[in-house]
Amino acid sequence: MIVAGVALIVLALAVVVLAPRVLTRSAWTIDRPRTALVCWSVAVLLGIVGFLAGVTLVVLANRPVTDPFRLGDSPSHGLNIGVALLAVTAFAVAVRVRPGPEHDAVREAMRSGSAPHREIDGTPVAVVEAEHALACAVPGRSGGVLVSTGLADRLRTDELEAVVAHERAHLTQRHAVAVGVAESIERAVPWIPGARAMARSTRVLVEFAADDAAARRVGRDALRRAVLVADGTSALGAIRTSRLSDAPVGGEA
Repeated sequence: MIVAGVALIVLALAVVVLAPRVLTRSAWTIDRPRTALVCWSVAVLLGIVGFLAGVTLVVLANRPVTDPFRLGDSPSHGLNIGVALLAVTAFAVAVRVRPGPEHDAVREAMRSGSAPHREIDGTPVAVVEAEHALACAVPGRSGGVLVSTGLADRLRTDELEAVVAHERAHLTQRHAVAVGVAESIERAVPWIPGARAMARSTRVLVEFAADDAAARRVGRDALRRAVLVADGTSALGAIRTSRLSDAPVGGEA
């Protein structure tokens, strides 16, 4: 049992070290972002499950199957285990990344109706008065897609539809969950390079995946022009426009 546990721990550590190197250096992840996100999730799951299973096997080695934690030896054993489980749960809650106050403000604006709504390409969109370019997707029952007048007024009809399609893809593909999990893992184990790489890659890959969904709906050219207006000066915006200018977007649904 000890040998199996150690083997699982070594395998888990190997996955944690090698998977980020492979996934961050592979060119195919740019063309197939959703597949890359799945690979990241599988690597993290294998690493966590393998490590926990390995540690469990090592700790429980040579203990009776009927009472592996030896609760019968002392009543305090059960209390200690309960305290440890509560500590782990508290740590998981503490490192969980929560939505920022700006998301709460958007939800309140949508819920209260203070932001007028327009239907753009079949999607209800809250439009807020703001000079700067802003477009975001806020998950949840009181969330949705929000666009600022400073951005909407600068876009043509097809470009605005492309922006809305991009934000809607974030909602339908639950990108906020993927980013939240990746950032929570980064906060929990910031000393592990794989955790930092996963968080960075996830934030980029969800943008590529949303671009692909929007491009399939409204066309790559309209989306490329919209990105130039909304985010053309940032490094990620430049990569997105270059990606949309190259070969046709892959067929990931």
